[in-house]
Amino acid sequence: MLRGALRRIAVIVAVLVGGTAAISVALGALAGKNLSHALAVGFYLVGAGVLFGSLALGSRGPMRADRNFEDDNTTIVPTPIGPPRLFSRRSLRKATPEERSDARRASLGLFVLGLLLILLGTAFDPSRHAF
Repeated sequence: MLRGALRRIAVIVAVLVGGTAAISVALGALAGKNLSHALAVGFYLVGAGVLFGSLALGSRGPMRADRNFEDDNTTIVPTPIGPPRLFSRRSLRKATPEERSDARRASLGLFVLGLLLILLGTAFDPSRHAF
């Protein structure tokens, strides 16, 4: 099970890094900019986005929405713009310890991935030197 999870994580990281690099190089070439600087900016932007996702995922509270689809407590609410929306009553429930642990681990994983992307951006940035 752990081997399959590591393989899926490696595929996600490879697709994210490769996609970011390809899009950054393409946009940098179209703009006529330095390609290493374009790579650095791309990795900075994606890393910041992943860090923001980590913050959003990690700041969830201990309550979760409990949607009962069996109930007939749905109401149609007219909206001034667009089609009417269908709303159902929902209640709150306390998150299970497994849900809270999974959310913590996912947030930590996204945090590490975001830092990795930002460090990768600093490695490509021509204006920054390690030594």
